[in-house]
Amino acid sequence: MSEDERKRRQEYKRNRKKRIFIQTVVLIVVLAVALASFLIYDRMNSTYYIEYTENGTVDYKVYLNENDFFDEEYIGAGQSYVASLIKEIKADFAYKLQMNGENIGFDYSYWINAQLIVANKDTGDHIFDPVYELLPETKASVSGRDSLNLGSNIGIDYNHYNKIASDFIKVYDLKSTSSTLVVTMNIKVLSTCSEFENASNENTYFTSLHIPLTEPNFSVYTTSTSPSSASKVLACTGRVNQNVFLVLSLVFASLAVAQIIILIVFVFVTKNEDVNYTNKIRKIVSSYRSFIQQMEGQFDVSGYQVVPIKTFKEMLNIRDTLQSPILMFENVDQTVTEFVIPTNSQILYMFEIKVDNYDDIYGTPEENLL
Repeated sequence: MSEDERKRRQEYKRNRKKRIFIQTVVLIVVLAVALASFLIYDRMNSTYYIEYTENGTVDYKVYLNENDFFDEEYIGAGQSYVASLIKEIKADFAYKLQMNGENIGFDYSYWINAQLIVANKDTGDHIFDPVYELLPETKASVSGRDSLNLGSNIGIDYNHYNKIASDFIKVYDLKSTSSTLVVTMNIKVLSTCSEFENASNENTYFTSLHIPLTEPNFSVYTTSTSPSSASKVLACTGRVNQNVFLVLSLVFASLAVAQIIILIVFVFVTKNEDVNYTNKIRKIVSSYRSFIQQMEGQFDVSGYQVVPIKTFKEMLNIRDTLQSPILMFENVDQTVTEFVIPTNSQILYMFEIKVDNYDDIYGTPEENLL
């Protein structure tokens, strides 16, 4: 092989490997983007539940009218009260939510209302139960949090609601009734997922103060209600743009398929006789290394009757029959490889792989095939 042929051969193979490498890198990048986009979409499309605990409390003070019996301005919680001495009741509502996670984003809202309930004392059925708004609903969104603390102080005009209940009972001459003012703080915790914006009260926590009405003296009690379904809160975020990642994954997956086709076509189109020769030698040596002995120099065929063999498989069959090793020699230019099996009867079986006519394969020095 001439020096010019050697240069053309090396340049062709070098350019071919370079282009295969570049296309492979492009394919890997496109596949990585497609996979990453799909994983992001899948994560955003998944439902994640974060466990949480919540607790609501309410403390209150009963403020008194001026009287001859009490020096105090107010009486604290947990006692019995004389209705005619009450000026106002002030309630301090508090709510705490603790999540089992960090950096969580969620929406919440809270409001306070008072429901005046006149009920049948025997059956408990409501006869009259209007609802009054004491604190309008307040909405907010938070992110990067694992807890929520809310508090609100509400003044309750006991005498106003007591008069409404008394007048209602008197006007309709009702008997055997009970009257209660239920002041409730409602807290609703929602995820930032769009489809839960109009969620029902499943995730609403109630803390209520129950104040009896139309009684000469009474005791106040509190209740807190946490529905069983509120033991968890959905904590997924960013679903607004999730379809963008789905589209990206589909687009880059399509590009990856196209790139695979381009790469396969390029590999086969640029496979010439010289490339095939190299691949054949590499495959044979890799598969049958234990059957082959490589020689330093070309086998001297003098005195042997050379029998050409058409396939390497036939060489393997001859080797099995004669129990002789297959000798291999490849020239310095790596253009000819001979596999031979010599016998004591001076017969030499030879399988040869070679490539020549480099001007036909790579063109003239002025031509650039790649």
